[in-house]
Amino acid sequence: MPDADVARAGHARGAPGMSSLTGFCTGRRANTFHALSSSPRLAMSRLLFRCVLALFFAAFLSAAATVPAAAQGPDGPSGDTDGFEKIDGTKLAPATLSYDATMKIDGRPRDLSSTQTFARTATGGADTWTLVNTIETPGGLRTDSLIVDRSSLLPISRHLRGRVVMDLTYTGPSTAGGMAASGTMKRRGQSKPISKDLDGPTLAGGVHDVVAFGAMPLEPGFRAALRVFSPQDQSVKRAEFEVTGTETVETPAGTFETYVVDLNVGGGYITGTVHLRKTAPRYYVKWATEVATGQGTRTIRQTLSSMEMQASPDAK
Repeated sequence: MPDADVARAGHARGAPGMSSLTGFCTGRRANTFHALSSSPRLAMSRLLFRCVLALFFAAFLSAAATVPAAAQGPDGPSGDTDGFEKIDGTKLAPATLSYDATMKIDGRPRDLSSTQTFARTATGGADTWTLVNTIETPGGLRTDSLIVDRSSLLPISRHLRGRVVMDLTYTGPSTAGGMAASGTMKRRGQSKPISKDLDGPTLAGGVHDVVAFGAMPLEPGFRAALRVFSPQDQSVKRAEFEVTGTETVETPAGTFETYVVDLNVGGGYITGTVHLRKTAPRYYVKWATEVATGQGTRTIRQTLSSMEMQASPDAK
C-alpha cells in the first residue's frame, strides 16, 4: 500500500488527528478552570503534561502511518501475483554448480564461495527436487536444503544448518489455494517458533524464486510477480522479475547466452540483476544484487565457476 494510502487508511480507522488531540488538551476547560482557582500551579502542570503527551502521541502516529507497508507489520507488500501457473519444474535437471562470490558490507568486501546441487528425489511418495546450497562464509559453513515439488516447484520443507538452525514444513496448497509454513528457528541458543498462514502459492526464499522464474517460458519482455516467504520476520514479500534483454556472458565455467533479468523483492528490499542461461535448465550464471538492511546496504556478486550437468531437458 502506498504511503499516502496508508496514512489515509490510518485516519479512516480512527487514528487520532491533531484536532482530536487538541480536544484532549482543551476539552476539560471547565474542570481545569475550577482546578486553577483552587491549585493553579498543580493544575497548570497537569495540563501542560497532557498537552505534551498528546503532541508526542500525534507525532508518533503520523510517523507510523507514513512508513512503507513492509515495515509496519509482519507482511510486506506481497500484493497481486502472476506467474505461478507458468512454472514448469520438469525443465530443471540434476546438476552441481559452483560460484565465486563476494559480499560487500559498508565498502568492505568478503570473499565467499557457494555450491548448489539439484537432485531428483522422492519425498512422501511424491516426486521432488532437492536443492542444496552450501556457502562458505567467514563465520563458517552454511547449508540451505530445500525440497520442492518436481512439477510446481512449491516448497515441501526447508532446513538451514550453520549459525542459524531452522526446520520448516510447508503444507498445501489447499483446495482454496492457501498454504501454511510451520517449524522452528534457533540462533545463539534461542529458539523461536515459526507459524504462518499463506494466502496462496508461496515460495521459500533463498534462491528459490530465481530458480522458479527460470523454469518459466522466458523471452524478452516476460514478467512475473511471485510471493516469497521470509522466515526471519515471518513475512510474505512480493518478488518481481522482468526479462529486459539478452547478453553473452563469459565466466570461468564457459561462455553463455543469457537472459538479463531485473528483480525487485519486497518493494526495494532486494534489487539487482541476474543472468539466466537461455537454454534449459536456466540456472543463473551471474548475480548482482543489493540488500537494504538497518546496518547499511549489502552488495552481493556471484559468478559461475564450474558446472556439471547430469542431464538436460529440451529447451523451450
